[in-house]
Amino acid sequence: MKNYFNQKDRLDLLNRLEQVSSQSVRKWGTMDATEMLLHLRCQIELALGVIPPGKSIESSFSFPPVRWLALYIIKWPKGSPTAPEMNVKKGQMKTVGFATEKELLLERLSEIEQCKRMNAHPLFGNMDRKQWGRVIWKHIDHHLRQFGC
Repeated sequence: MKNYFNQKDRLDLLNRLEQVSSQSVRKWGTMDATEMLLHLRCQIELALGVIPPGKSIESSFSFPPVRWLALYIIKWPKGSPTAPEMNVKKGQMKTVGFATEKELLLERLSEIEQCKRMNAHPLFGNMDRKQWGRVIWKHIDHHLRQFGC
């Protein structure tokens, strides 16, 4: 299974991320490309502890067998629930422009490569580095597909 902490998988994602432009059109959802970059950065900042975790979302996803299915088997549906800390629209988060958002996301992705222990995920709960790498890869892949990349 693909994982952000696997060098080949990471480079493939980063190459796809380079294909996203401010003119990229979404295939579903409400975010534009700049908002999507901010949304992805928020996930990494939650893992790093830059954004303090809010209240955990009570769901079956923190139960290890269900989390495993969500990470490795089930394709994430369009319009999946978003943690409040990552919800660009409901949180009324302000973007700082496409180029800057992309640069900030790439900086955070570089930081997460060096991070050995991440915070709990608002939906999936406590996860080890391998699980976080899978969530990061799957989340970025999901939104790159949203923008046709």
